[in-house]
Amino acid sequence: MDRKLYKSSIYNYCTKSQSGYLIYNTLYNSMVRLSETEYQQYTGNQEADAALIEELVRQGLWVECGLDERKRYLACAKAYTRYMPRPLDVTVTTTLKCNARCDYCYEKGVVQSEMAEGSEEKIIEFIKRKAVRNFVHINWFGGEPLLNTSLMDKISQRLKEENIRFSSYIITNGSKVDKELLEEKLEFWKVTDMQITLDGTKHYYERRKNYYNKEEGDFYRILHNIKLLAEKKIFINIRLNIENDNKEEIYKLLEELEFIFAEDENVVFYPAFITGSCSPMSEEEKVECVRKMLEILHNPRKLTAGTKFYSFPRVHPCMNSDPLAFSVDVNGNVYTCEHHVGRPEYAIGTLDTDIKKDTRGEVQEIRPECKECVFFPKCFGGCESNYRAGDAPCMIEKYVIQAYMKFL
Repeated sequence: MDRKLYKSSIYNYCTKSQSGYLIYNTLYNSMVRLSETEYQQYTGNQEADAALIEELVRQGLWVECGLDERKRYLACAKAYTRYMPRPLDVTVTTTLKCNARCDYCYEKGVVQSEMAEGSEEKIIEFIKRKAVRNFVHINWFGGEPLLNTSLMDKISQRLKEENIRFSSYIITNGSKVDKELLEEKLEFWKVTDMQITLDGTKHYYERRKNYYNKEEGDFYRILHNIKLLAEKKIFINIRLNIENDNKEEIYKLLEELEFIFAEDENVVFYPAFITGSCSPMSEEEKVECVRKMLEILHNPRKLTAGTKFYSFPRVHPCMNSDPLAFSVDVNGNVYTCEHHVGRPEYAIGTLDTDIKKDTRGEVQEIRPECKECVFFPKCFGGCESNYRAGDAPCMIEKYVIQAYMKFL
């Protein structure tokens, strides 16, 4: 193979290690470790031998000189969004009420109200219009969604009556898990995954969550609930909310979580940097924070490292630009993003009037600096809501990948 026919992929991320160099490709999900000599061949400073050339091309780290990777990737993403059969994704805000009072909640200022009686029929009709493949994935959202389980029951029952296949995911604080939910509701709602947020160890967590009912929000009660859910084979993402002020708390929390959940393969820890924080972190601080978290864990894959490395390249950053994803709030307003529920000025329509022309599958405005970023396949422009709020739009993959390679 002739070296002159190939160039380095624009999606190669390289870092130097004690034993040489690590190169990871964010588009093709491939990684190699190169010696100093091999790295000099990779960069073109030395003549590359045939075996190395063949391996670099096979891994996608070198591509044909005439290939415009970015153009091809964007074309594939557009085709996937338009033509690939996928389920409808609907986030249902069962209530805007919550039994906790987190100071960082992005729903601060939104009126805490519940879904109006009879709204389940409008939601079902909306799903029937949009679910062209007769499958829908429901994200139960709030407030605290488990404060209105009767709505979850009604919608699940109606989906079954209409023979619409569905699965569901719950974003919850974990405080309302009880015997009925464990023994009956999870199966009835077809729950496969749940996200439960923790902010630190016991005293920090309970102070920051500020539950109305202190007993209900007891830290160890929440951990016990997670353990019970894991035993029911529900996949649990423990979301770790991080900012500069609580990162030391998160390190201590992680030690405790690993001790408790080390043997639970379906419990993982998901680092998330708080948006709108009064103590924001720089890019370098975020990477270093995740690296320290990886060092704490005996099994770094518990920090979702594997899923971040081997995920498919994104074809849109999040539901905000996915033409098959919608959020519905308690007032029957329809949104492109769950961050906007309860704020009708951001609605694209209602359950009664349907929605305005949805161009998300046709127009994808991506900031130039994002297109040029080596992590673009893991992010695809990032969270628009965070960007508008003045926060970094980047997805967590950007920090996990850099931190993991430093860790290696």
